[in-house]
Amino acid sequence: MILTPDSSLIRYTGRWNVSETEAVSTANGSYAEFAFSGECAVIEFGIDHCTIPFPRVYICVDGGADIEVPLDKFIRISAEDGEHTVRIVLKGSVELQNRWLSPLEAAVSVRSLEADAFFPLPEDNRKIIEFLGDSITEGISIDVERRFVHYGGSRDMVFWDDSTAGYAWLTAKLLDLRPVIMGYGCLGTTRMGAGNIPDVCESYPYYSDGCPMESAHADYIVINHGTNDRGAEREIFRRQYRRLLEIVRARNPQAKIIALTPFCGALADEIREITETYTRDTGDAVYYIDTTGWIAPEPLHPTRAGHKTVAHNLAEIFRKEIL
Repeated sequence: MILTPDSSLIRYTGRWNVSETEAVSTANGSYAEFAFSGECAVIEFGIDHCTIPFPRVYICVDGGADIEVPLDKFIRISAEDGEHTVRIVLKGSVELQNRWLSPLEAAVSVRSLEADAFFPLPEDNRKIIEFLGDSITEGISIDVERRFVHYGGSRDMVFWDDSTAGYAWLTAKLLDLRPVIMGYGCLGTTRMGAGNIPDVCESYPYYSDGCPMESAHADYIVINHGTNDRGAEREIFRRQYRRLLEIVRARNPQAKIIALTPFCGALADEIREITETYTRDTGDAVYYIDTTGWIAPEPLHPTRAGHKTVAHNLAEIFRKEIL
């Protein structure tokens, strides 16, 4: 039995552009799930335009350990004869590779699934939490000690990145919410990101260039921008951040919007002023969370421990004030 990517038996969470021929994501932390019966399943990926080193994915079978592998044309899952569930997570990719303009150099493209039979997954009715951020949000440079193992510079960063160890993924896990993560290295409200990603106001409504994205229908939207806007003129930043709030609200009329200050402390006063002004002008309350002091400002990219601290602090505020 072969499934095409748009089959209702495949569940996608995150920023996926799904068609009859492929399901594509460039957003680390996006994942796909399916259930099969038999002794093996084969996942076909499109790697025609990927650049070495390929993106790396976690594959989890039956809720066990996440196994990290690089993309390949085919990946086979072998198991005891019976019923099994599979989750494929985009763990990390090289942020400098093209993730916006066609052809995409760093993307997961699911082309087909093959097994003896497939069956429906249990429903996932958890609420959705969406995160908008930069390299910190997508889990860049988490395993800092890996820098001393791999010497390939930015090309080797994929080996020490992990979207599932980032505060966004961990916060969603602590709150039992489904995560939709949009984090791209260097991205800000006033500047484009690595991999040809336009500034967040321009890129948020799209999967990639020319591919509009449907709203994630999020219940909560967490904005963590400002780290890469530190060098911008303050008035330009204020205007762009306000514009981002307006875009987010227009696409998500019912969601609760939460604005975080950067963990390094940058632009905290400006973000507070912007959210207060927006709330006053529109009557639409935006939750402002000052993360000052949660973790040390250096390293700029938090370690695994730093991300855990942020996630626990953020989840606690959610439980007390937002959920």
